[in-house]
Amino acid sequence: MRREQRTKDEWGATWLAQQTSGLNAREYCEKHNIHFKTFSARKSDIRRNAVKPTGKLVNVLKPNSTPVSAIPLLSVVYQGVTVNVSQAVEAKWLAEVMKALDS
Repeated sequence: MRREQRTKDEWGATWLAQQTSGLNAREYCEKHNIHFKTFSARKSDIRRNAVKPTGKLVNVLKPNSTPVSAIPLLSVVYQGVTVNVSQAVEAKWLAEVMKALDS
């Protein structure tokens, strides 16, 4: 019996779920009854079609209104993801987040 096919978005979500699960790809596939070679092929497709970083600066959006907190927020948009942090955030932590978004 043939299984229902996943969309590109569903494969992307599956791949992200595997990355955050703490399991390697083979373990994740076994646990969730996913054919490992299919998973690997779709992961390769996702990576190949992903937007490649240009090395240019990212667009930082300034909030329109002043937040209620005493520390203003900083919005960073990187590869289509918006990260809102206080300006008191450690630069090392923010760099790790951006590195994770890049992988």
